[in-house]
Amino acid sequence: MQSTKKPTNSFFLKKYFHIPVLGILLGIAISYFLIYSEQQENIIYLLKDAVLASGLGMLITLIISKTILILNRFLPYQNQTGNRLFAGFITHFTVAFSLTLIVFYFYQLFFFDVTNFYGEFDAVILKLGIILLILTIIFEVIYFALYSYYSYSKFQIETVKQERKQIELQLKALKSQLSSHFLFNSLNTISSLIYKDENKAETFVRRLAKMYDFTLKSYHQKLITLQEEVDFVNAYIFLLQTRFQDKFTCSISIDDDLLTSKIPPLTLQMLVENAVKHNQLSVDKPLNINIKSTEKEIIIENNITETPKNITSFNIGLKNINTRYLLLINKAISVIRGENFTVKIPLIK
Repeated sequence: MQSTKKPTNSFFLKKYFHIPVLGILLGIAISYFLIYSEQQENIIYLLKDAVLASGLGMLITLIISKTILILNRFLPYQNQTGNRLFAGFITHFTVAFSLTLIVFYFYQLFFFDVTNFYGEFDAVILKLGIILLILTIIFEVIYFALYSYYSYSKFQIETVKQERKQIELQLKALKSQLSSHFLFNSLNTISSLIYKDENKAETFVRRLAKMYDFTLKSYHQKLITLQEEVDFVNAYIFLLQTRFQDKFTCSISIDDDLLTSKIPPLTLQMLVENAVKHNQLSVDKPLNINIKSTEKEIIIENNITETPKNITSFNIGLKNINTRYLLLINKAISVIRGENFTVKIPLIK
């Protein structure tokens, strides 16, 4: 409803000056044609005729502009195109013909004292009706074309804005993943593994490279499959388990039938990273993360340990994910903080 009203209001506000001018010109033209068709060579087109016709034309166009706003509110073009066109045609023709006929009747009655109005001017009334009928049809077609074009242009602009916003959010997620702090910790882990377990160090480097390759390739994508995201998260979990060992565990239990569903890239990874960032990890109080699924959503749950020192939570990661979901499917994620910290994210089929 709102998207219908907004372009209509904007269109008529911008054209507010042109509407009465158009009405004046049409009023003068129609009145001149009707007088000429009746009087032919003896045509006398007086100033009062022009003034009356222009005033009537301006009044009709202003009334029609108001009825358009009302019709668009109750019969929007988006889902009731046929009804809206028919209602617009009937309403605008009725308004134009009725007002013109009433003014013409009183004009003849006042200036010429006509006793049999319909008998004397039946031909003029018929011509008037045909002219207004044709003009109403032309107006409805032109207005519908302009309205459709304007609405389409607005839709395209909004789509581009949403796509740009989506890319900006994914770039923020990418910057978070490629942070110097994360890379520094990973390099320290590699340095210590080289002396302890060369094979594990090699695996760690490969998983780290896989992560960076994934983030660089997926940041411009709106959606990826859940399978791709899970593979990426498994690589990230391996790095965390290698680094924290017994201080960290993460289990993933997702129905295979859901792996073809869609999800914004880096979503699960950011939630796992968020849990690690906001909890102290120790052997006595390890961080346990459980990722599971239902038919419509993925649930990421972790226990709550002590909050690390010098960590201030602004919920940037959660806001990033939530905003992306709102842009993509107009659904928000669910965050529950109780004995455990739980985040539920909807799946996109």
